Amino acid sequence: MDASLEFIGTATTVLRLGPFTILTDPNFLHRGQFAYLGKGLVSRRLTEPSVQPQDLPQLDAIVLSHLHGDHFDRIARRELDRTPTVYTTRQAARRLEKWEFDAKALAPWQSSELAAAGVGLRITSVPGNTPADRCVSCCHR
Repeated sequence: MDASLEFIGTATTVLRLGPFTILTDPNFLHRGQFAYLGKGLVSRRLTEPSVQPQDLPQLDAIVLSHLHGDHFDRIARRELDRTPTVYTTRQAARRLEKWEFDAKALAPWQSSELAAAGVGLRITSVPGNTPADRCVSCCHR
């Protein structure tokens, strides 16, 4: 099975795993723009992303570790295709559904299976260093 990873920037990557194309933590802010983290906290983007949403390949799924502006920003909210399922936390799935995304909540250690061309792919939620049901695979420590 062919596999590749394309780093877009921050926590955003495009994973190509056999017949599947997965986007992680979509952040497309431009250098110098602010990401809103919640509770009055912001972070300034230091680098330019390598692509924008319109440049992405067709996606089979999106994996979102948690819903902060440095992992799912206002550009992603406005410009991403709503068709691929977004696998994420319960809290993030509720918000994404209000924004008309196809979202699926995964509890810690819960899995979901994708199938295409006779190949299966399992997406499993793993807890990070925050309360278990707040992150799918959190990069913050």
